[in-house]
Amino acid sequence: MSAVPPRLDLDALHTLVRARRTLKVLGDPQNPVPIPDEVAARHRPHVLEALQTAGWAPFHYNRALDGLAEPWRAYVLWAPTCRQVALDLPTWRPDLAPTSKLPPMLAACGALILVTWCPQFYDLADRKPKQVQVDEEHLAASAAMVQTLLLLLTAHGMGTYWSSGGVLGSADVLAPLGIDTEERLLAAVFVEYPETLDQPLVRRPGKHRDRRSDGWIREVTLTSP
Repeated sequence: MSAVPPRLDLDALHTLVRARRTLKVLGDPQNPVPIPDEVAARHRPHVLEALQTAGWAPFHYNRALDGLAEPWRAYVLWAPTCRQVALDLPTWRPDLAPTSKLPPMLAACGALILVTWCPQFYDLADRKPKQVQVDEEHLAASAAMVQTLLLLLTAHGMGTYWSSGGVLGSADVLAPLGIDTEERLLAAVFVEYPETLDQPLVRRPGKHRDRRSDGWIREVTLTSP
């Protein structure tokens, strides 16, 4: 593999990064948004390809868990599974607030990708500084993978919402989904297919998009003695 990165259309890349936006889409769990089979079949390879490419995000340490170096795992729930989870969630978590947006979001998405990260020393009672650093690297790498995934899905014309997941990260939900409860949920990425973008659904944008600034950029110089 060449060590020289390919020349890219930088204008297009900058546009893509700025075009990505948070959009929470809500449906009715009792009357979910229909995803025709042909639409699901068309986008399934796009979602999987985006995941595979996002897996090229950098990671510092070999997690070496189950023979895999990556410190993250990804679980894809297609629309039929999402709709069933929307109905089962109040049973799995009786304490789920009636106002929770998770069932409506599960009723509207084309797919849900649960991204977990795999801590290595997180549960040790007395972690050494180096062990803390390793786990922080695992978490940071996993977040880089999620951001790459969001950009790739955006490039496919799909809407995305990165949720922390709330109760989706609890053992009561992870276990029925077959997810190792030793993993930590980092992102519940709700994916909306282009075909539903013009439907009259409730859509709530992210709260912080208009709060962007460049005040966090600091150029550092050293003064000679």
